Amino acid sequence: MLMKYTMITGATGGLGYALAETLAKEGANLLLVARNRERLEQMSRQLPGSHQIFDCDLSNPESLSELKAFVTEKKLDAPAVLINCAGRGLFGRLDELDALEIQPVLNNNLLPVILPCQVFFQDMKRSGGVIINVMSTAALKGKAGESVYCAAKWGVRGFTESLREEAKGSSLRIVAVYPAGMATDFWQGTDVDYPVDTFMSAEDAALMIAGALGQAEKGYISDITLSR
Repeated sequence: MLMKYTMITGATGGLGYALAETLAKEGANLLLVARNRERLEQMSRQLPGSHQIFDCDLSNPESLSELKAFVTEKKLDAPAVLINCAGRGLFGRLDELDALEIQPVLNNNLLPVILPCQVFFQDMKRSGGVIINVMSTAALKGKAGESVYCAAKWGVRGFTESLREEAKGSSLRIVAVYPAGMATDFWQGTDVDYPVDTFMSAEDAALMIAGALGQAEKGYISDITLSR
């Protein structure tokens, strides 16, 4: 029997890292995916257990082909759980933004969710499991100064809800997660004036998500909003 494992994208920072820590402590086998190879190697040494790592650009289809080849080479099945955490922010009123900043934010929020799902969707429909797409409360309500970021996250929400429809009739579960602000490095280098010190920690958010992953015989939690 092939090993069951959880794949976490955007694993080296913020909520992705906290989820890796939480699930590793629970004994999960992990495949950690992010851009930074050095950081991934450091994580694999620090986390309890033995885990696979793969560095790639999740917005690049060629990189996703390499990820699928890596999974095949390691004789792994499709993930039992796929957690998509990769993303980046952009803050400021639309008329104050540099147009060259907009495309990277759309690429780095939408494609790193869509492409991994596309690569593993059919296999996960056959084997069952869970796809968890982590967004933000910015996917639930428009916010001044976050128009482009909201557009990207609403795009992920639309994709997630559509994917759920495509998964009907299979045992694959599609879970949407909408965290409110978290006190992470996400805010470094931004000009936003938010009370970050009052935000929840990524560790607390990870515990709440991990606790909601169970399912009953005929039901599961499909949407998780983490409020503060």
